[in-house]
Amino acid sequence: MRVRPLILTAAVALLLPLGVQADELDIQPGQWEFTNVTSVEGDTPFPEQTHTSSECITAEDVARGPDFLQVEENCEVSNMDMTSSTMTYDMVCVEDGMEVDMRAELQFMGDRIEGHMTANLESPMGPLVMRTDITGERIGECE
Repeated sequence: MRVRPLILTAAVALLLPLGVQADELDIQPGQWEFTNVTSVEGDTPFPEQTHTSSECITAEDVARGPDFLQVEENCEVSNMDMTSSTMTYDMVCVEDGMEVDMRAELQFMGDRIEGHMTANLESPMGPLVMRTDITGERIGECE
């Protein structure tokens, strides 16, 4: 799971349809490294998963606001609250007949992003709660 498409797509790309207006996000353009650490609670233990990715975010990306990214057709965002430095939202995605309810909270701090997402889902193994802790930092100029 890539942070930028999942988090920023679900929030930034839907601002215009939701009628939310915010100042430009406090994200400095450049090469960014994102790390997601996901843990799962449930009757069946799952090992913690860590995923790291790197991506270039340009000034044009940040300035485009709601046109920055696209959201998956199978997801719907609600309860969006956004300022230049914070973002919270709920999202429901349906895939392969399974509904996933998510709540995300993020903080933008210029050269860093921190936050978490909690997802509740019914799986063949029973109810699961997934928590993903998200960190991102600007690591230099775009490659």
